[in-house]
Amino acid sequence: MGDISKGADLKHVQAVEKNPLPSQQDVVQEKAHQEFLEGVNKFDSSKLNHAETQEKVVLPDTSTIVKEKTENELRERIGSFNKSELSHTETVEKVVLPNQEDVQNEKQHQQFLDGVSRFDPSTLQQTQTKERIVLPDTTIIQQEKQEAEMRNSIEGFSRNSLKKANMVEKNVLPSKAEIETEKKAKA
Repeated sequence: MGDISKGADLKHVQAVEKNPLPSQQDVVQEKAHQEFLEGVNKFDSSKLNHAETQEKVVLPDTSTIVKEKTENELRERIGSFNKSELSHTETVEKVVLPNQEDVQNEKQHQQFLDGVSRFDPSTLQQTQTKERIVLPDTTIIQQEKQEAEMRNSIEGFSRNSLKKANMVEKNVLPSKAEIETEKKAKA
């Protein structure tokens, strides 16, 4: 009894009802449904007025009639067609098979397409692209200007400004005495 009066070890428990009663809204809906069913069962059918139904026949319009007439005429003509007036024809089937080269080209093309569709992009490696723009320095610009001037002077050169020259060939060989002195100097 002492443990019960302490109450320290006890836990608070929320009581939950497992079989709840219907709410007021459920009761109101149930009553309305019952009244509806009783009204249907107690309905007096003698209070109804007799009504006669009228069937309306809708005739087709002129375009439908014309279409139907042409279809009937076509069926009659097809049914009365004389097949003996037709001439006999022979059917010739032409089968053109591709040559060996065409088959080989198609196989290569298909293999190429298969290779492209099955390509694994994970096999590629990442690269860094560095763009370098090298501008010419002043010495290169000066050289290009000189070359352009030289080309212009060569293209614009006139042969009329040339003078005639006489060529004299000189073949200067050392004399015997000079060769002897050179041999003595080396020895």
